[in-house]
Amino acid sequence: MWLRSAARTDVGMRRQANEDRYAIVPDLGLFLVADGMGGHKAGQVASQLAAEAAIRAIETLEGATVSLAERLRHAVACANREIFRAAEGKAELAGMGTTLVSMLFGAERLALAHVGDSRAYLLRNARLRALTDDHSIVAELLRRQAISEEAARAHPHRHVLTRALGVRPRIEPDLAEMTPQPGDVFVLCSDGLTTHVGDAEIADCVGGEADLERAAARLVEAANAAGGLDNVTVLLVRVEKED
Repeated sequence: MWLRSAARTDVGMRRQANEDRYAIVPDLGLFLVADGMGGHKAGQVASQLAAEAAIRAIETLEGATVSLAERLRHAVACANREIFRAAEGKAELAGMGTTLVSMLFGAERLALAHVGDSRAYLLRNARLRALTDDHSIVAELLRRQAISEEAARAHPHRHVLTRALGVRPRIEPDLAEMTPQPGDVFVLCSDGLTTHVGDAEIADCVGGEADLERAAARLVEAANAAGGLDNVTVLLVRVEKED
């Protein structure tokens, strides 16, 4: 399995700083997006700590007989612990946290780990499918069919998370494994994209561009053109046939 990837991050049209972080580590097969939260610069600190801690954790498991999903579970636990301890040690970082969506590719399989409302999608045969469910108050209300999609878009608490890294001593991510196919394109993104850009437009931007760099740029441009209320980060990974 051969992977091609590209990413783009942007501060958006309203924010002064970018609290999103992404990581592409092809030697480990690791790809992730984190969207930080917290006052002052705490959100930037949380997302950066999450990315760095996850990379270190995966590195320590190289050669171990551990499944891809369990490797990501370990990475999430390490990232959560790092952020929680940092927040305890400095008053200006108290309450900081971050979302995390990450994928780890092996020889024939991949694993996905997810906490928060950053998302993962799969574009296969021109059809886009969500691989994650948001950990948010509004998403939970939607799952219970307590509110409509239209009400959800305008809900005052639509960005309030029910799960995030660094907020509690322990966190349980959603985990999954799957077998990728040649031609699959995986989309990892912060909610700065999905707040403004619907699934159909995501599919059009990604499926309509052979160049992943250009596809990522189109998605960021679409989010900013629609208001750019938040930082926006997009990471694309395409599975290609080996020569």
